[in-house]
Amino acid sequence: MEPDEVVEKVKSQFGDKILDVEVLSETRVHVEVPKEEIVNLASYLKHELGFNYPDTNFGTDRKDDGVIELIWYVGRMDSPLLVGMKTKIDRENPIVPSMTKIWQGFNWGEREAYDMLGVLFEGHPDLRRIYLPEDWDGFPLREDYVYKRPRYTKPEDNDPDYYVKKF
Repeated sequence: MEPDEVVEKVKSQFGDKILDVEVLSETRVHVEVPKEEIVNLASYLKHELGFNYPDTNFGTDRKDDGVIELIWYVGRMDSPLLVGMKTKIDRENPIVPSMTKIWQGFNWGEREAYDMLGVLFEGHPDLRRIYLPEDWDGFPLREDYVYKRPRYTKPEDNDPDYYVKKF
């Protein structure tokens, strides 16, 4: 499938719900829709146009614009073309539907976006941190994140009789 063909079909299906379409190269197309339409776009790409495998997904904090931009790339086995489904969400209320009901392969990528940016994916089957401990404070890829060095302790720091009990 050619990029122009994908653009034409998506535009005819979604019309004015599309915020932006970019043909970046022979192998990359970006389609931006509001978050309320992202699942409909995903379903259309998979079930109608045959984009049946998830490639990658990620997010970027656009603090100055007050949004977090998310993109999921999907592809077809018979083509090098990847379609990026883009949406922007409010960084103060970062909630978006999960793509895991359409492509289970986005499970860990969405967990990473949750862990690093604080994005809440509604309907995700196991939304929890993937890299950092559950009690970690903040989201390291947010523009306003301030790193606070964790305080590491040894067992004997909390229990003066540690060595007495151990030996």
